[in-house]
Amino acid sequence: MPDFSTNLALPYLASSQAQKHVTHNEALQILDAMVQLSVVSRTEAAPPESPDTGVRYIVPAAATAAWSGQDNRVAVWNGVAWIFLVPKTGWRAWVEAESAEVYWQGVAWELTPGVHNVTELGVNTSADPVNRLAVAADATLLTHAGADHQVKVNKAATGDTASLLFQTGYSGRAEMGLAGNDAWSIKVSADGSSWIDALALDPATGLASGAAVQSDVSDATPGRLMGVGAFGLGENAIGLPDQAALDNLVAGGVYALGFAVAGVLDSGSLVLHLNNSPNNASQIGFRSASNILKWRRKSGGVWQPWTEIYNQSRILGVTSQSGGVPTGSLIERGSNANGSYVRYADGTQICTNANAAITTAPAAFAGTITKIDGDKLWIGRWF
Repeated sequence: MPDFSTNLALPYLASSQAQKHVTHNEALQILDAMVQLSVVSRTEAAPPESPDTGVRYIVPAAATAAWSGQDNRVAVWNGVAWIFLVPKTGWRAWVEAESAEVYWQGVAWELTPGVHNVTELGVNTSADPVNRLAVAADATLLTHAGADHQVKVNKAATGDTASLLFQTGYSGRAEMGLAGNDAWSIKVSADGSSWIDALALDPATGLASGAAVQSDVSDATPGRLMGVGAFGLGENAIGLPDQAALDNLVAGGVYALGFAVAGVLDSGSLVLHLNNSPNNASQIGFRSASNILKWRRKSGGVWQPWTEIYNQSRILGVTSQSGGVPTGSLIERGSNANGSYVRYADGTQICTNANAAITTAPAAFAGTITKIDGDKLWIGRWF
């Protein structure tokens, strides 16, 4: 039978040994030193002058005095002298000066890896080589340490992916981040196989693109984000080539006519189209060559005739009428050698003359004329 134990080199009691208590106490002394091993330091090169009994140190390289030549061993003061224990691979010790645990890896004492060095970590679930950190919980909290807090997802190169993936039953439904390039994007999927690039922001310009954004200024797909120039807003109006294009508009917006609507709008006029439904809409036309505004509406899928929207520039001017509908200004005023006249779009005309010697009205009447105070006031119709 050997004299010492294999792992801790504890001395065995020999058969018929005298003073067995000495050997037994020596073994207990070693156990007392090694079990729950805690050392004061592993960097002090010289032993303390008045050590407490049982105090322990890890001897650093190039130690002096009584520790000389005992590099990396555990030094224990037994009250009389230092005893030195040779570590074996896997021994662990708590270093009080560092508030850290070290282990003997066969050549040197090294800090025991903390959670920052573990290869896999599972919290309430199992991690794996791909999902090295796995958490199963109702929520995961990442909070500040007194001020700001950032969550960083870093990738190696532009062509790699750095993203957050949202799943249903471990099948992808949405992903946002840098997916294969440096443009931040959101992708969505209904089945985890086919993906739609819903939104992407160009890293150089910040401009948006994707299925959630209009493909061009005339894109009227419901639910898409409107860009500058869409429907002629914020950019040049959208051109229309012919009457059919104007009559069949379904997307509200501002349009420029590349043709003339006979007697209503000339080429180059602008039209504001307001759509309520495929069968009900309104259009306002802005003539390019005058201050005249035209308006029409579609009811039951049928466009009604264009009518004029009177404005400040159309109140005074030359009156005219066609089929009972005014086609000129609302009020016309004039004068000549025979007096003054006022003509209204409804056909009413009033003429005045302060010279009794003049019997001819300053403007022609049609039909019956009412005279008041001789030939000083005439009232009738001008058509």
